[in-house]
Amino acid sequence: MRLLCAPVGILGCVSMSGVRSLAALTNTASTSRVLNLHLVTVEFADDLARVSAPFFFDAVLNRAIIIKHRLRSDETYLLSDGTAVATKIMFPLDRSDLKAGGRSILVNQMGWRATLCDVLGATEPELEKDFEILEMLNELPSLDPFLVREQLRRFHHHPADCYFAISPADNARMQTFTSNEMAPLIAMAFGSKDGAIPPELVKKLADALLSTNADSRLDPLRMTLGLEGEKFTQGIFSWKGFIYYKWQFSETFHKLTRISAEMDSIKIKGRMDKNIREEIDDLKKSIRGRIRDSAKNCQQVLSLYDDAFRDLVDKGNTAAFRRFLLDAPVLFIELGHSMGIISHISSFWAYRFNKDKEKNVEVQEYLDILREFENGLAPKRATMVTW
Repeated sequence: MRLLCAPVGILGCVSMSGVRSLAALTNTASTSRVLNLHLVTVEFADDLARVSAPFFFDAVLNRAIIIKHRLRSDETYLLSDGTAVATKIMFPLDRSDLKAGGRSILVNQMGWRATLCDVLGATEPELEKDFEILEMLNELPSLDPFLVREQLRRFHHHPADCYFAISPADNARMQTFTSNEMAPLIAMAFGSKDGAIPPELVKKLADALLSTNADSRLDPLRMTLGLEGEKFTQGIFSWKGFIYYKWQFSETFHKLTRISAEMDSIKIKGRMDKNIREEIDDLKKSIRGRIRDSAKNCQQVLSLYDDAFRDLVDKGNTAAFRRFLLDAPVLFIELGHSMGIISHISSFWAYRFNKDKEKNVEVQEYLDILREFENGLAPKRATMVTW
């Protein structure tokens, strides 16, 4: 098998226990850190839309698992740009026996294109569209389905809806949140002195902001902000991201509070000695503190957006908001990393425990879960262990 013969240091081996095993990961729904194409292929095997509109064009790559991976201290040399979070492509060695582990490649790792061609048995020209998609994913701070879908749409790639775990209810709540968020600016853009705007106009522009590129329907906002061309397109995308994260934070924060309480109600199965009990207690204490710190960091970044937006609406300070949107990509990445792990913890906890009313877990699995959460929440410069 050519995959086994790839050069050492280019393809990494993945073989771990508990929640971080490839088998467990592969059976986990997509989260903000994991894009699980393998599970989509299994669950939507007969979906004609999936077949006609794949995520990746190569069939093997379209069954891979894509992960936003926090680099360990002994992995930083693999990427020359100093990034702390990489995009990892994982391939199971045996799709019928996922416990056998798998192999992985980091996007932009030295020689990654040639290695991926070797793994897939294809040439670079044949994979060019898929390389472009991987680069699009690599630009994102997380794999939140909303952001992934919007990023791909910007570049006219429209995979089937089954690849994006966005429920109609989530779409509706996001629509309402965006309409409320945009209403003051729309009043300003259309010169409404009393703030009274037809609801259908607000909905129309909110739809345009959420579901399309920066098209002509957004011309009033373009003129208000004084941005043109690619700067306007990038600014609108960043704005979408901030609105999305603000909505996501409002939806997720109460779930984190519940998780913090539920950690004590989990029924742990298996033998535990004093050291294990102490480690579990220490991990829970650390996780609670880091959740508070992460939430505080998210609130601080979101407050920068709120302040700039308030200056725009209340004082007509278009220059400040325009400058904020142009500088937003840096803040967007920082916010995305923090929201990514918070959302991942919330999604994974719900996936693992909400379906189990008894909330039973083997001691080793619980340790793996808590260790992963603590490491994911660690400051970016800290030494951490990840998938």
